Amino acid sequence: MTIVTIGKLPLQVPENGALNFVAGLSEQIRASGLYLAPRMIEESLETEVERFLGRGKYVRRRRSKGKETGVYCSKCRSHQRRDFRRNGHYERQLVIGWGRVSINVPQLECRCGGNVRFRYRTIRPRQRIWDDVEMEIQLEYGRGLSYRQIKADLDQRLCSSVGLGTLNRRVLALGQVEGSFMRWEKGEAPPLVRVDGIWVTVMFTTGETQTDQAGRKRLVKRAKKVPILAAQGVWPTTGRTQLVAWMRAKGEDANSWQQFLEALYEAGLTPENGLALLAADGGKGFRTAYENVYWRVPLQRCVFHKLRNIARDIQPPASLDRPAAHQYCTEFLRSAAQIWQAEEEIEARQRFTAFCDMWRAHQPKAIRTLERDFDDTVTFYAVQEQAALRNERWPAYLLRTTSPTERMFREFRQRYRRAISFHSPTGLQATTAQIATRFFLN
Repeated sequence: MTIVTIGKLPLQVPENGALNFVAGLSEQIRASGLYLAPRMIEESLETEVERFLGRGKYVRRRRSKGKETGVYCSKCRSHQRRDFRRNGHYERQLVIGWGRVSINVPQLECRCGGNVRFRYRTIRPRQRIWDDVEMEIQLEYGRGLSYRQIKADLDQRLCSSVGLGTLNRRVLALGQVEGSFMRWEKGEAPPLVRVDGIWVTVMFTTGETQTDQAGRKRLVKRAKKVPILAAQGVWPTTGRTQLVAWMRAKGEDANSWQQFLEALYEAGLTPENGLALLAADGGKGFRTAYENVYWRVPLQRCVFHKLRNIARDIQPPASLDRPAAHQYCTEFLRSAAQIWQAEEEIEARQRFTAFCDMWRAHQPKAIRTLERDFDDTVTFYAVQEQAALRNERWPAYLLRTTSPTERMFREFRQRYRRAISFHSPTGLQATTAQIATRFFLN
């Protein structure tokens, strides 16, 4: 038996066998956590009381000055801290990450004998599960685990029973808002922002009710696809990317996009704060909203989406079989992609002109698609030149496409697919908020 001392707490670790050693050590660590964690929580509560009263234990009250708004005596309604004093403790139960523990919570009373209700930051009133377990519940749900899987894991580890309704309330607490926007100050905003949307199926109530087979009245719901609009900030000098905003919208129409862009602007993503380029896929609704809100910021039309639209409009010769037609389309797109590989805008425009002249007679529809909004696809060249004047190098691959945003959406799609459809907008918002938390911290 090995004795390991942590402060004044000794750990007795068995030495016989690797598995027994690890199991014994783990059990001792858990026991230590159950002993130390309550003491640390109680110390935090005592610190809150001391800061509120403005004096330590056994210090005369006349040394305390001032008032404390929002905290008062339930009997005489006094707000003055010098009227309040400590009045022992009461015991309450709390579930933490190590298990169920007992906490001694300090009490306060007024000199008149009335109770003083003080709201602690460490523990909320009637809080049964502490914040560390709540955060774990939200993280596990964000990774795609069901309520029953989360419950089974917590019940086994905490030696307690956590209800499915409790888990549901903790998760849905994240879905009370329909979006999240980071705030930015002058000089802090990302120079490039990519915006895009991802669609997901949600059940909405119709306002009607129907009676099920058990005779219960149920709200009638209908499935509807709605988008999550997102903005990804990019710092081209370092290559850093970060999700800076998301919002559940009604669609990708002009009104929805304008609401999202106005929220971005109000959050500080402005030219004055450092925004130099906006990249998007070129939808009509977005273009209208962009002209109303961000008309002072250059717009970069996503080259990937442009090539995808061109691929849709290619018409291979009818004489080619399927493999040959596929090879024909591939070569056509590779040649078109060389336009944006040019080092300078003048060269890119020369390649564009030569390519259009070569293929206009054979692929008129694809060439018309290429020519549409072509000027918006080469905006990044001018932005690169402006950065070069400041001795900054902005790689073109970071500026000309929103494809990295699509790759960020992969994790969102994987989580959404597991749900198939969400039974309420709140559930969708809670799931999105949990996934987005990891990208907000990049």
